[in-house]
Amino acid sequence: MIGILLLSHGPTAQGLLESSKLFFGEDIPNMEAINFNSDDVDAFDTEIDRAIRRLDDGSGVLVMCDVFGGTPANRCAYKLSCRVKVITGMNLTMVLDALGRRMNVRHISELDVKHIIDSGKKSIAYLNDIYKQ
Repeated sequence: MIGILLLSHGPTAQGLLESSKLFFGEDIPNMEAINFNSDDVDAFDTEIDRAIRRLDDGSGVLVMCDVFGGTPANRCAYKLSCRVKVITGMNLTMVLDALGRRMNVRHISELDVKHIIDSGKKSIAYLNDIYKQ
């Protein structure tokens, strides 16, 4: 099963993992979250590398980061490969979409990453305009 690794500044990644449990149950296999909380980039790199090794059963790993250009995403730029794909700007809709889509594929190369990104974009709405009277 494709692994999913969530990375963020502060507790966002862990929060998205916990929120995902409301939809997919308490025990979500092959999914982890790492929060970047310090200036120790080397230790963060080590944590990411270890998580990718734990999560990759041969199917690959989808890494989802909070902010393009932030430390979590920048550190993953060195880890890109045919078995590691990275998306930035994650939101809960994207995480849930990735969890659902990975059930129907065997390898990261089959995962429609662009659809996951589009689902996140489409979930952004200005309710004032939608519910205008």
